[in-house]
Amino acid sequence: MIEKRLEQMGLRDLRAIARERMPAEAWHHFNGAAETKATFHRNPRSFQKYLFRQRIFHDVTEPDISVELFGHRLPIPAITAPVGSFSLIGKEAESQVAEGSANVGAMMFTSQAAKLDPRGWREVAKSPLVFMAYMNRGKEEVGEYARTAQDLGFAAVGITMDTLKPVKIGDEVPMSTKDGKPRKGHKSTLQDIEWMKKQVNLPVVVKGIMGEDDARDAVDAGADALVVSNHGGRILDFNRAALEALPEVIEAVGGKVPVILDSGVRSGGDIVKAIALGATAILTGRPLAWGVAAFGARGVERVFGIFEEEMKRVLCMTGVGRIKDVTRSILFLDQTGEVRRL
Repeated sequence: MIEKRLEQMGLRDLRAIARERMPAEAWHHFNGAAETKATFHRNPRSFQKYLFRQRIFHDVTEPDISVELFGHRLPIPAITAPVGSFSLIGKEAESQVAEGSANVGAMMFTSQAAKLDPRGWREVAKSPLVFMAYMNRGKEEVGEYARTAQDLGFAAVGITMDTLKPVKIGDEVPMSTKDGKPRKGHKSTLQDIEWMKKQVNLPVVVKGIMGEDDARDAVDAGADALVVSNHGGRILDFNRAALEALPEVIEAVGGKVPVILDSGVRSGGDIVKAIALGATAILTGRPLAWGVAAFGARGVERVFGIFEEEMKRVLCMTGVGRIKDVTRSILFLDQTGEVRRL
């Protein structure tokens, strides 16, 4: 077997190494999803429906993939997802993910379910941060953490609102990685969004949107950004893929707020497809878990590096000089073997 340098490794290489190095419990968790895993598998597969329209006669050689979000210019539209279980990989994993993200300038969404609280994240992370709350932790803790995040210079705060039922791995509800207690669901209300708007003077993000009605309702209640997400397939089996719900949400909000895609992204090409369909940026979780398990902070950097290389290749080969200029015009829809323009 020929060994590769880290700089030559692709995502599949990192995943293979992570499987060898992760504790068994962590691998089971990060490779798991609800019940039959139908939603888990549908998420990445949904990107395969779209093909790129190649153009070669242009002067695009070094595309600009930077985007602006919450007042920050980000070098890449890939954001570290609010994963609460990085600590299963190792006691330093959360800080290593923060270090790797900061080294490439990537924004981080941080989870209230993680071991680190907002102050802890601020100590280890030098990149723009967004605090994502779970209302089942109680309004007192959520409010305190949100206000602390604002005082510490976080870019935004938000609520993960799709956990009406707790996440599942197969047929089991795992224990919380934060406190070892059984996970609990919590009803979602528009009043929670309105309440959060009163706690801070920061943009409020709502995560867990999978349809037009919820999208419009959340924006009407004050949401400043939406995350289209099915929680990586961990909540509802046989749900739509997040990418399949994205165009509906984009149309519903009509450009009023930025929309971020979560769930299923496995390449830079996937990121370009999501943006072509209307997303401002994407969240990535499992790939970063593979990266940090394989090589710590350097593995996290490599994941972002892979995404950057692949995105720039796609833009160059489709003749688009800036990611913000990407539209559906660069995509074909491959459906039942027949390719047609969108």
